[in-house]
Amino acid sequence: MAAIGRGKSIPKGSHRVSPLKPGLRGARNWASAQMRAANHTRKGFTRFVFSIIGTLLFVIFLGLWLGGYLSNVAQAGENFKRNRLMSMGFVIERVDVMGEGRLREEDVRRALGIYGGDYLFGIDMKEAQNRVESLSWVDRAVVRRLWPDRIVVQIIERQPYALWQHEGDVNVVDIKGAAITDAKVEQFAQLKLFVGEYAGEQASSIHLMMGEFPQIAARVDSFVNVSDRRWDMVLDDGSLRIMLPEQNMRGALRRLQSLQGQTHILDRTIKVIDMRLPDRLTILPTSPEQA
Repeated sequence: MAAIGRGKSIPKGSHRVSPLKPGLRGARNWASAQMRAANHTRKGFTRFVFSIIGTLLFVIFLGLWLGGYLSNVAQAGENFKRNRLMSMGFVIERVDVMGEGRLREEDVRRALGIYGGDYLFGIDMKEAQNRVESLSWVDRAVVRRLWPDRIVVQIIERQPYALWQHEGDVNVVDIKGAAITDAKVEQFAQLKLFVGEYAGEQASSIHLMMGEFPQIAARVDSFVNVSDRRWDMVLDDGSLRIMLPEQNMRGALRRLQSLQGQTHILDRTIKVIDMRLPDRLTILPTSPEQA
């Protein structure tokens, strides 16, 4: 090919080499095609506008991501939303506590950790509920938002069910056998006492069974779990102990109820009634000094 001199025209059949890089040339061709389509139809124009907007948004996002500013932008957006909603009145004005009454309301409020002036939607409701349920007297709690400015706490308190003694310590327990550590034992002295490491957990099942023998149950002061295998019953302020068998405790109680009806055995001067063996009854009378 002949050399092209300065100032000379390009010979026919030759072409000018584009100074643009191949990638930029492709982008120019795409843009030209989009502009031609936009000039002919409204749909093409709309597509062209959205493609430009999308490209700009992508470039902005990429710049923020590369610069590490995305978290700042998200935080700014969250602050704007928070301030806007608070200005509209979504600010806590009232906290209402509903429950049985053994809990002090100030203790519930302190555990809740929610105060007047707090942002209504900035509260972790599950965490607040867990804090309330950590209180000794609380069995279950429900924490709810009432728009636009109110929090309601509904409490179901644990019910004292029995006294549980282990290693010298006495606690009030609920029906599940869990200790209510804030309950004062002297206020619930009328409850039956269960003695033993796992006695508190078995209190409800023993109570249920004793419901079949109300005359005996009314005289029982405490149930003593022996080696986690069997039970002794202590009656009449500790003056009489009944040693029940490891197996068929209900059957032994039926025998005792029958004997009481026939012979009034529980009303005699007896210290111990041993019913551990199914085919015999051993009685230890009260000594003259104890009579």
